[in-house]
Amino acid sequence: METTAQNSGMFFWLLMMAVMFIVLIFMPARAQKKREQDLSAKVNALQKGDSVILAGGIVGTVAGFKDNVLEIKIAEGVKINVLKTAVVGLVNDLQATNNQGGVK
Repeated sequence: METTAQNSGMFFWLLMMAVMFIVLIFMPARAQKKREQDLSAKVNALQKGDSVILAGGIVGTVAGFKDNVLEIKIAEGVKINVLKTAVVGLVNDLQATNNQGGVK
């Protein structure tokens, strides 16, 4: 009788470990995918004059569009062409995060 109780206890423990493993693997991946989708939607909705942050840390203003390429003004008389995928954030989003108790 004790062996059956021990086996069922061991099975329950293994089942709980498997569930925890699945949760720990898939929850962060799901959150990351949501952030990527949000950023993609924001990048696709960019307009001239919006301030963006590029992958290299460059901050600039959208000056034009060509298919998947953005023309970014980074200084007076200086414009660069970058892929839309180089945009990692919007300046307005960064300021909103900072105003919510982040870095000041």
